[in-house]
Amino acid sequence: MTEFQIGQSFQSKEEAVLSVKDYSIRRGVEYKVMESNNLKYQGRCKEFGNGCTWLIRIVMRKRKSTWEVRRADASVSIKVLQEATEATYGFRSSYRKVWLAKQKEVSQIYGDWEESYADLPRWILGVTCTMEGSVALLKTSPVRVGDQVDEDRVYFHRMFWTFPPCIEAFRHCKLLVSIDGTHLYGKYGGTLLLAIAQDGNSNILPVAFALVEGENAESWSYFLSNLRRHVTPQQGILVISDRHNGW
Repeated sequence: MTEFQIGQSFQSKEEAVLSVKDYSIRRGVEYKVMESNNLKYQGRCKEFGNGCTWLIRIVMRKRKSTWEVRRADASVSIKVLQEATEATYGFRSSYRKVWLAKQKEVSQIYGDWEESYADLPRWILGVTCTMEGSVALLKTSPVRVGDQVDEDRVYFHRMFWTFPPCIEAFRHCKLLVSIDGTHLYGKYGGTLLLAIAQDGNSNILPVAFALVEGENAESWSYFLSNLRRHVTPQQGILVISDRHNGW
């Protein structure tokens, strides 16, 4: 078994726990038990919320007298969830229904969109305090209500970030940077901008990131100016792009 799947069942709690331990050893995940009784067993990575998203919840299904996985890796695909639902309940749910159910479950585990954006200042503080030399710049804009500005509220506008290993690594890479953007399809959309470098063996390395409202002249200027200031101050750098209309 390589992954746990929602709906996967075990004949006993002991079998389920042994399977979790075996999985955690093979994946190199140190986990701690959050809850364990005669009805449920829940564990999650010791680094949960700090770069690791692994958690699992197994519950007792009295009707079937089996233990069933109810929560697993949030990256599990919709297709896998559809197959698990069909195998367990005998019918295949639509893609949309499964997607909505997954979003609801993910929000219960990790928080909803609003909570995630509200946590950004704390995330920035945590990163910059624990990894000296990290750059994380959050730009907000005031909230307008009609013609008035609400001074007590702001909303997320843009964010640029990079890490010390990225900055140091670029000093040993070719004087070449590829930049591109990819659309995000969450509740609030936006675009992730990315700068990629290349070492002497043609291995690629992401060196800087930005989350912006879209590909336009202002957002690219924001990204490139911070890229230049914090990561690529060297002269004579070649920049490769797809020449998006935002340029």
